[in-house]
Amino acid sequence: MKRLFLFIGFGLILLVLLALILSLAFSSSFSGLSGEIAVISIKGDIVSSSDSFSASMTSKDIAAKIKEADSDPFIKAIFLDIDSGGGSVVATKEIVYAVREANKPVVSYIGEVGASGAYYIAAASDFIVADEDSLTGSIGVISISANLKGLLEKLGIKMEVLKEGEFKDMGSPYKELTEDEEQLLNEILLQASTNFKQDILDFRKDKLTEQKFYSVADGRIISGRKALEVGLIDLTGTRNQAIDKAAELAGITGEPTLREFTQPQADLLSLMAKSGYSFGTGFISAVRSNKPEFDLQAK
Repeated sequence: MKRLFLFIGFGLILLVLLALILSLAFSSSFSGLSGEIAVISIKGDIVSSSDSFSASMTSKDIAAKIKEADSDPFIKAIFLDIDSGGGSVVATKEIVYAVREANKPVVSYIGEVGASGAYYIAAASDFIVADEDSLTGSIGVISISANLKGLLEKLGIKMEVLKEGEFKDMGSPYKELTEDEEQLLNEILLQASTNFKQDILDFRKDKLTEQKFYSVADGRIISGRKALEVGLIDLTGTRNQAIDKAAELAGITGEPTLREFTQPQADLLSLMAKSGYSFGTGFISAVRSNKPEFDLQAK
């Protein structure tokens, strides 16, 4: 009886192995004919973190989805569906790195808007398709801080700031920037902008000349048609045409299957917990410190 059980168990193992081999062989046989394309949306502001009620993914989420799609054996290409005006420099670069590290073809489609940081991400991909009336460009970096000094003076409020270090309160909303502070901030902006522009030239070195690039790399918004003329994109067309291009680059000759790579929906309990945590930590941070924060925006 014991031998019978061993024989049955061994037989089951062989059946499982045979099924696995046949599955892999079938998949390999048709990999050049059909396949899946991962669709990853980049919508709204590009940020490294978001509030609990935001439906959009953070840069970390998007980068993780790109890596997940790249490692999935059934995914043959990655399609970035872009509708964004940009966002944080560091958050944008996190996605750019993930795109550049992908081994599978990456195609970007710009529908309504793909400007600044969003264009930066598109430029990192293998091919860019944009609607001819879309808005793109806006290549540059900006930092904005509020100056409430005049308003507070009218209200009779005077802020007392104690600091150790000449530039510790640089960018404080309670005072104007000094010339030295402006110079320091401009140096930071220049460095980020230079890196941004050089990366685009490197990513599209065979498709873009420096002369044409710098003629529009001054923060201006341009149309998809103009972007094609300059060399910022590869084709003006529809979303379906962009998907067809992704299939072409992946060697898919059959009808591709689109698979959405989206952030899983949080349940009500976790949403409430995140909301409470965000409120609590934000409140404590506001009470403890008035330290200014500089968030460079690729906009």
